[in-house]
Amino acid sequence: MKSITSLFLAIIFMLTAFFTVYAQSAETIWLSANTTSYKTGEIVIVTVNATSSTPIQGMTFQIRYDPACLQPVSATSPIPGMNGLNLPQTPGLVDATFASTSPQAVNGILAEVRFTALGGCQTNLALESAGLAVRNQSGFAAPLAGTSLGEKNIALTIDKELGTSQVSDPVAGGTPLAFVPTPSDADGQAFPSWLLILFSALAGAIGVLIVLNVFRKP
Repeated sequence: MKSITSLFLAIIFMLTAFFTVYAQSAETIWLSANTTSYKTGEIVIVTVNATSSTPIQGMTFQIRYDPACLQPVSATSPIPGMNGLNLPQTPGLVDATFASTSPQAVNGILAEVRFTALGGCQTNLALESAGLAVRNQSGFAAPLAGTSLGEKNIALTIDKELGTSQVSDPVAGGTPLAFVPTPSDADGQAFPSWLLILFSALAGAIGVLIVLNVFRKP
């Protein structure tokens, strides 16, 4: 009787361990960083990571940052054939999407995101959203169901002392994303509106004078 009870308990224990491992192996995405302390001007590197039992053909993620402390530089994926798709960027939010023409296994780093430290501050990076994509039976991209978010926040300390970064180039498996400010965002690059108005007025006046001279000719 005792042997039957022991066998029954052993089976329950094995089943519990099996379902626990299965639950932990579900699709998960999380944010991580090897270093959280930087100096002004140095390159801040964070990685978006994932585990998935299903090969994927795309991914997307959004990272919230403080534009007064950090300037996004680039995002690259080490996964072969995973190409970045350029999207309009909003200050304070890195919006990245990558896609591949063929299924790719995922177990580790999805993408590496780089920022430039702008000045001394205490700040946070937050993984606001992330997802994995597969190709459905109709041939269209579809979100991989059951994907959850793990660690979403990273606290960073940036010293006001000027530093220098000696970091290697990221390993890119496909086309990287470059986050370059638009000309309208650059300081001093926007053409003054009052100058445009003045030029328009002058052009109009010159046009009127030319027309009057033409009509005055005999």
